[in-house]
Amino acid sequence: MAIDKKIAKEFENAVGAEYVSTRPDVLLTYSQTASMAVEPVIPSAVIRPANAKEVSQILKLANKHRIPVTPRSGGSSLQGEAIPKPGGIVVDLLRLGGITLYENLRSVTVGAGVTYGELDKFLAKHGLFLPVYPESSLVCTVAGNVAVNGAGVGSSLYGCTGEMVLGLEVVLPDGTIIQTGSEANPNSPGPFIRYAFGPDLTGLFIGSLGSFGIITKVSVKTFKRMKYFDYNMYGFDTVELAEQFLIEIKQNDINGLFTSIYSGEVLDLFMDMLSEELGFPPFEHAERTVSMTIGRVREDMLESDAKLAREICERLGGRVLNVREMPQQEWEGRFWNFVRASYIHGWHWRTLYHHQTPTNSHKSVDIIMDAMDKYRFLGHTAGFQSGHSSMNLYPHLYFDPQDKDEEEKVVKAHQEIAKALFKSGAVPFKLAEFWKDAIEDMDEYMDFLKHIKNSIDPNNIMNPGVLGGI
Repeated sequence: MAIDKKIAKEFENAVGAEYVSTRPDVLLTYSQTASMAVEPVIPSAVIRPANAKEVSQILKLANKHRIPVTPRSGGSSLQGEAIPKPGGIVVDLLRLGGITLYENLRSVTVGAGVTYGELDKFLAKHGLFLPVYPESSLVCTVAGNVAVNGAGVGSSLYGCTGEMVLGLEVVLPDGTIIQTGSEANPNSPGPFIRYAFGPDLTGLFIGSLGSFGIITKVSVKTFKRMKYFDYNMYGFDTVELAEQFLIEIKQNDINGLFTSIYSGEVLDLFMDMLSEELGFPPFEHAERTVSMTIGRVREDMLESDAKLAREICERLGGRVLNVREMPQQEWEGRFWNFVRASYIHGWHWRTLYHHQTPTNSHKSVDIIMDAMDKYRFLGHTAGFQSGHSSMNLYPHLYFDPQDKDEEEKVVKAHQEIAKALFKSGAVPFKLAEFWKDAIEDMDEYMDFLKHIKNSIDPNNIMNPGVLGGI
């Protein structure tokens, strides 16, 4: 149902009539995201502000009329975070542009509508980069990725997106605009340190899924763009040896920009579906195969890292496969390769990203494979190093969206996987609704989150129910 005309007029006065839409085709477009096996919800209006002040006015009006608010940028989220609420509005942030570089501070500030593709093109002109790329980088915004604390190509060395953040401009649910980090000081020369002025308020909004406010600007670290790369794959006959290899890569400070691990059956599936399209040559893989891109700013450092990686592999009884095409595609094609790989097969799929330790990564694989066998789903699972001592893993369960029984079955399978993963020691990649029934024995923690939510959003207008169901 479209929003009341008098209320719509108030929003038009705040942002301009052309930036408030109740057209059926527009509302339909914003009823869904890239999330699959999630029911679409038609919003009552889509509002497109241009700056934090307009966002502030929107939230004040939403509070006045008790209207649920769903922030949205690129719409590439995969776990239902940006699906509107019945009777609610969508606040599209793509008009909030702007990039400001602080070269001497090694940082950059971007508006909430700036995508990774746009930022990377800008930073490349200065020999710099923001080295964490989500799989949907061409359409994903930096602010949106901060709101989910995303990970991706580059995370193996630099960690999740939250590790890059120096400060945020945030509009709180009541319309108050705050700045966190060093820029909270109005005399600050720019973003240069995150932990300033007491507790880490920046961290409160990282991974909050839009439940605590709307991020309108993000300040992040920048790094010198790497010029030298080594691409290789390493095969191991046991899971334990492959996991030990991952640990020793970290312990020896080898600059693995993107280090992923695949089981033999998953590589068989990839080769059958994708090798010709993506240009992967046939090769003899192993029980577990590690694909790694090493990056350095100096060639001598790269040569040293690559040599040490080979030595570690061979000392553990592994095989250096000397196959460069797959890791090279993972790094050089980071803006499009994973998206192509995810959709080229033609199926719909549902995922459940999570973090494990390297020595627990096989538990995730076993849990996911058992679920696929039980429910007779075709799919795959793989993972990559995502920080200091973590792995990011996921199931892709393929299903036919025209078959409602199959769609219900994939949701049930995911619920079972989430519970089993939690019991195995895994933690959610993001505390989205997919996880809300899997978390046990954390009542005090969840109650504290609810207390924060109730304190800053007493009318519960901001993305209600999304952050772990609160």
